[in-house]
Amino acid sequence: MAPNVTMLDLVAAIAEDAKSEAEVIATVVYMVNTGRVRLNGNFRGCRFDTADLATA
Repeated sequence: MAPNVTMLDLVAAIAEDAKSEAEVIATVVYMVNTGRVRLNGNFRGCRFDTADLATA
């Protein structure tokens, strides 16, 4: 079962070892979209559209 985490906790944990902001974003998107983690709080149930991220 995937752990439930807040977006803040997830980003903070990933940022500890990431080399760049882009790496943090890519890892968060991957973990959420593949179901390795489930977000709770304000972002509960969210998924990310990677097409939107490519244009940003």
